[in-house]
Amino acid sequence: MATVPDNAMKQLHEQHAARLIPAGNGELAQDYGDTAAEVAALTDGAGIFDLSACGVVLVRGPDAGTLLGGITTNDVARLSVGRLQPNLLCATKGRILHSVLVLRTKPEEYLVISEPGDGDGVAIHIDGYHVREEAQLGMVGLSRIDLIGPQAPDALRELDADPAQLANTFGAQPLLLSALPFGHIPRIVCLLPAGQAAAFVEALLATSAGPRLVGQAAVDELRTRAGIPRFGVDFDTTFLPAEAALYDHIAFGKGCYVGQEIHARMHYRGHPNRKLVAVRLPAAAAVAVGDALYADGEQVGTLTSVAGEADGDARGGIALIRFKTLQAGLPLALEPDGSPVVTLHATAGDLGHGHA
Repeated sequence: MATVPDNAMKQLHEQHAARLIPAGNGELAQDYGDTAAEVAALTDGAGIFDLSACGVVLVRGPDAGTLLGGITTNDVARLSVGRLQPNLLCATKGRILHSVLVLRTKPEEYLVISEPGDGDGVAIHIDGYHVREEAQLGMVGLSRIDLIGPQAPDALRELDADPAQLANTFGAQPLLLSALPFGHIPRIVCLLPAGQAAAFVEALLATSAGPRLVGQAAVDELRTRAGIPRFGVDFDTTFLPAEAALYDHIAFGKGCYVGQEIHARMHYRGHPNRKLVAVRLPAAAAVAVGDALYADGEQVGTLTSVAGEADGDARGGIALIRFKTLQAGLPLALEPDGSPVVTLHATAGDLGHGHA
């Protein structure tokens, strides 16, 4: 079963006036009372995002790479030790079942990091394909803490940790660090024993870099501005990777894996009927998630994420749009008979090359 966050971390959240929301067997902080200040920390300083609700599955052994290579969409065999890789676990018909990160910790050892609350599901999925491979797998009691922002590396260095190295220590306990940029903003994923998570966060808060705790609302604001879709918000298990524009999650030349035939056929011979794109909306427009977008008087899409703050004369968003509309390159309107005021851009995971 997934690890339940310890009481020390819960007390830490309470001390900082966190508004908590459920995430499987754990919890996530929605905010700490000042989302604007939390966003500023992410963009200009350093934000500490507690993701202890994520599950971590250890897969190790001579055939660990073979086992994961047969069920993940990206090429784990080419993953260097110490590096993180965005990945998907899909059904045989190609639909996304789980969004995960894969970290290679040793030549024959990997950590598979789930979305919050999805650790058990990921472990069960991997185990379902474990037949003859010489590999062991199981849930491990590691907590994930993301440090996001331009001053994130400085905060870690004050704790005598090297953000460029995988293996570090905190309080004589192992601390694993791996960079995973959040759009154009530095992000360092930190993994350490669950019982040390609260002390680690408190130590970070005490550094001169001045990081602050940030919640899901601030992180959502940042990812929406950067055009980063979120599993469970912008796409779900009804989506194919191409529909979610997650081309950076797929290695088309790696060979067979579960769902590969469907993904390859769509990539080389077809296209999805719908696709996520980043959008720029008028700053003064009254829009919300779920609002329709129009082209030539016809509804062609829906907003799935909307930034709360404007960047200049526009604000960011993410929308699910008919592929034919994308092919035509039409600017979109907010009303059936409105002027075309919405512009389209590729999401952060869309590598382009004829996909839009």
